[in-house]
Amino acid sequence: MANRTLTKCHSEHKVRGISVRDPSGFALRMTLCQHHLALLICFITCIPSTTFAWKRHDLMTSFIVQDVSWLSMPIKVTSFEQFLAKAFSKDFTKSDFLNQYQLNPKTVIGFKDIKKNVPASTILINYTDEPDWGMDQDLNLSPNLSPNLSKDQKYMGGYTGPTSQGFRHLYFKKWSMKAPWRTFHVPMRAMGEALKRAQIFYDLAETAYNVSEPYWAFRFLAWSLHYVQDLGQPYHSSQILTPSFLSWEDIFHFKQFVARTTQIIANYHYLYEDYAVYRLKKEISGKLERKFISALQGADFMSSSSAFLIAKHAADFSNRHSTTIGNLCYAYFGRSFLDPSIDLPRSPKAHYPIETIEKESRLTAKEKKIFLETTTKNLKKTAYYSRSLIQLAREEFLKGF
Repeated sequence: MANRTLTKCHSEHKVRGISVRDPSGFALRMTLCQHHLALLICFITCIPSTTFAWKRHDLMTSFIVQDVSWLSMPIKVTSFEQFLAKAFSKDFTKSDFLNQYQLNPKTVIGFKDIKKNVPASTILINYTDEPDWGMDQDLNLSPNLSPNLSKDQKYMGGYTGPTSQGFRHLYFKKWSMKAPWRTFHVPMRAMGEALKRAQIFYDLAETAYNVSEPYWAFRFLAWSLHYVQDLGQPYHSSQILTPSFLSWEDIFHFKQFVARTTQIIANYHYLYEDYAVYRLKKEISGKLERKFISALQGADFMSSSSAFLIAKHAADFSNRHSTTIGNLCYAYFGRSFLDPSIDLPRSPKAHYPIETIEKESRLTAKEKKIFLETTTKNLKKTAYYSRSLIQLAREEFLKGF
């Protein structure tokens, strides 16, 4: 991939040892000017959030549950209609279900299971990606149903297209003076429904098990797992991970600033996801040391009282590391992806291969090690909280496992 040269010069200053863009010292002057700060806040208000976290939940989950031996128990695959009849009523339809749980009315409840009986672990692996298959997209929820949901949609991905699922897959904690940058977003209240969705589908899993539908219990538990795992990704717990992702040169051009900053964040977000999958596949093939695989494996977990709290722990941990990850992503992947002509979400698959980017990276061996170790730490915690959710289900309602 050819490196591109930006047409404008930028000065850089160090944040925790990583260079951060600050054209002509502008960011520093912003702190001295209330008018400019208010303008920046206004701009950031309009920056939607990108929404896909870890690209391969199934790949991650396969290692997360590998050492959880009790998940090997075979489960009989049953129809969705049978579950609905038992859990709700004989007249309760798929449309009623989608409406009750506020899911896209075009959602397809399909099957990847071709055998009559499958291990519980296989159900979790096959369906942890399912919430990314469209169920949370293209929803314009009525303010009469839930005012906060409607407000969050506006700021967290919009109302249509792939990014419209953002409000369901993100959680930004309330702004705090103790961590002013990594908790900064507008509105400054807590935003996002990921914590609640993790709890909602955990509760539905319990309902399924209580009506003797263990297949659907594990399937809905996989949905709950998805949101917990999403929150282990720093791009899902912080809106702007580093000042380097702001299009400072367009600060006084409202629409251009919003569009370019959104594009920049999306570029580095997608690169980070691609990097995690690239590294995992290399480790599986034996070409790289099994750092990520080892981080995901294990049988450890923590005790908790709810899926909501476990999801909150995941979000809090990744948020604490979000600025570090943002700065490392900027340094690792380079400045080429600030280029307006590069738009990863709309580019052909593998158009910017991580292997090529890695070879061209100007990071020192020490800096690459920090990037690897920080990502490994996030994956380890994501796995830990995932197993904690599974263990909670075992203790509360998965009797006999």
